[in-house]
Amino acid sequence: FFFRCALSVARCLAKGDPRAMGDAAAAGGGESIATPPRIQMIHDLLASMGVEEHDPKVSPMLLEFLHKYITEVVEDAKVMQGHANKPELDLDDVRLAIQSKVNGCFVQPPPREFMIDIARAKNAVPLPIIKPGVQLPPKDHCNSAANFQVFQPGAAGGAAEAEAGAA
Repeated sequence: FFFRCALSVARCLAKGDPRAMGDAAAAGGGESIATPPRIQMIHDLLASMGVEEHDPKVSPMLLEFLHKYITEVVEDAKVMQGHANKPELDLDDVRLAIQSKVNGCFVQPPPREFMIDIARAKNAVPLPIIKPGVQLPPKDHCNSAANFQVFQPGAAGGAAEAEAGAA
């Protein structure tokens, strides 16, 4: 499905056809269609995957993502085509572009067994015992500590500073 979509969009984009993604407004057609063909395609795709109900805003979002993704894949495929000195875009170029995009953009989660091993190792270390009462950091790091010094004129250091200030 994706390869056929990408190839049909590539051909439309190569011809400069503004209806590459089924947008009647972009093609200059002022008539309004109840359900554009590409939106219907998204509905059919979701239905084939077992999604019976979804927000109506999902279809345009998926269509926008599909358009952006296919456009980037087609641009990458054109670069592959130019690099291979081929006269036309073919399925191998699109496959290579998709493979390079998937390897760089979409990251697969680590295997379940690996995550279970990490969880076991982490959970093997017991938590520290909590002491009763309120635990505060050292006085130097508390906001309750005094952060100023009081100047006392009668103190030994204060008299020397007062004389130096008068001179």
